[in-house]
Amino acid sequence: MMNFARVISFLLSPLFVLLPVPYILVSKFTDNHIYAVKWMVFSYMFILAVAAFIGIGVLLGIFSNFDVSKKEQRPLLFSFTAIVIFCYLASLLILDGPKILFVGVFGFILGLIILFIVNRWIKASVHLGILTSTLLLMCIAYGAYYFFLLLLIPVLAWSRIKMKEHTLLETMVGTMLGALMTLMVYTISKYFLAGILYN
Repeated sequence: MMNFARVISFLLSPLFVLLPVPYILVSKFTDNHIYAVKWMVFSYMFILAVAAFIGIGVLLGIFSNFDVSKKEQRPLLFSFTAIVIFCYLASLLILDGPKILFVGVFGFILGLIILFIVNRWIKASVHLGILTSTLLLMCIAYGAYYFFLLLLIPVLAWSRIKMKEHTLLETMVGTMLGALMTLMVYTISKYFLAGILYN
């Protein structure tokens, strides 16, 4: 059972879960799937940079594991992620990237700040936060048929608890933060920025 939990945790880790997000956002607002794929690949290079940083950190003993489970090690990860996000935003500006990606990055930054603050009191699950955010985004973008994917949230929560990476409360906090971030970004893009994003 422990090995099964590890497989689930790995397959539903942020590295894989974040992959389709740029595609979902860009295709939803441009209806151009080839353009969306290009930006997905471009965006994934920055996600891989964070993954590489974690991998090097584990090899050097800076991080205890690939999940960066220890709360006191997370500020370094958050700081590096902030640098990567800045470089990504600069690239979007220089390359005149899709406007919806700026909104997505804003939501991610907001989520990172909230996680950083919450991390002072509780080790909220980043895995659950990112999975919940991504799945809700898919439901909003593609409709009710995708709501069955939300069943992956309790499955991942079980695996994180089984591996003793998080408590039930920590998985719940991560899930709630992920849902909150997506709903905030959706509300802003739909009701306040729709005219800009579709132009």
